[in-house]
Amino acid sequence: MRNTILLFTLILTFFGSCVSPKIHNALVTDHENTQRNLSQKEKENLKLSDEVEELLSAVDLLNEKILKLKNDSVQNGNALKLLQNKYDELNTAYDLLVSQNSRQLSEKAKEAKRLLEQLEEAQSKLLSKEEELNKLSQDLQKKERELNKAQKDLEDRSARVRELEKIIHQKDSLVTAIKNKVQKALTGLEGDGLTIEQRNGKIYISLEEDLLFASGKYIVNQTGVNALNKLSAALASQQDLEILVEGHTDNVKGSGKGVIKDNWDLSVMRATSVVKILLNNTGLNPLQLTAAGRGEHNPIATNETVEGRKMNRRIEMILSPNLDDLYDILEE
Repeated sequence: MRNTILLFTLILTFFGSCVSPKIHNALVTDHENTQRNLSQKEKENLKLSDEVEELLSAVDLLNEKILKLKNDSVQNGNALKLLQNKYDELNTAYDLLVSQNSRQLSEKAKEAKRLLEQLEEAQSKLLSKEEELNKLSQDLQKKERELNKAQKDLEDRSARVRELEKIIHQKDSLVTAIKNKVQKALTGLEGDGLTIEQRNGKIYISLEEDLLFASGKYIVNQTGVNALNKLSAALASQQDLEILVEGHTDNVKGSGKGVIKDNWDLSVMRATSVVKILLNNTGLNPLQLTAAGRGEHNPIATNETVEGRKMNRRIEMILSPNLDDLYDILEE
């Protein structure tokens, strides 16, 4: 038994000197695990160790007998040879067991090394996956922030759209109310050279020449003054209203004498005369009104007929609600 322990100690010392401490520790740990998991093998090894120990004890006894019987007889010599042979067989069996155990340890060491390499590879892959996961998580957080910002922008825009729609509705309601008020003020003139239309959020009032002026003149007649006074009364105090007064003519050229040189002059001066009469009503702010001449260049009918030229000689008034509050919202 003592020789067996000594032999195993020499084997462990030999392997311990040949490998690094890390591998040695791994082999020892793996060997311990193998011993725990292979209980049947351990029993067999213990049994063989006991047998070897018994055989070694027998060998010792035989050696003693051999010493005593060496000189007895040839029979004792043969017996000694037989015993020696058995001893050699036992020794061979023992060496075989030791060799098998060493081979198993070597195979387990290789297996442990292979498992360690697989473990390191798995850890490397795990770290790589963790890095990918962290990157994906960062990308997800970034996308989430962008989505939250986009959602907030959308909510802000929706609120602005609702506000715009509310203001536009208010403007449309205002325009409709003003149109009704203007129609009521100019009752009796529609269809007699006067038209009132509401389109594109504006009111278009068209007054033919006969309602306001004598042919080729820019001074407003009394009928026109009365109509414009009624109109200015309907528009008074409408501070959010912008009024564009445009003069239009046909394509017939004037004489070119006097103040009026051409159709441009006539259209501008007629528009200016209308604006001055409207401003007799102090409820209108001069900043609300604009006078413009378009001459013969924006006809609404052909100038080839008398009726067409009559329609082209007109004053157009375009009433527009002030849209500054809409622009302010759009610029935000």
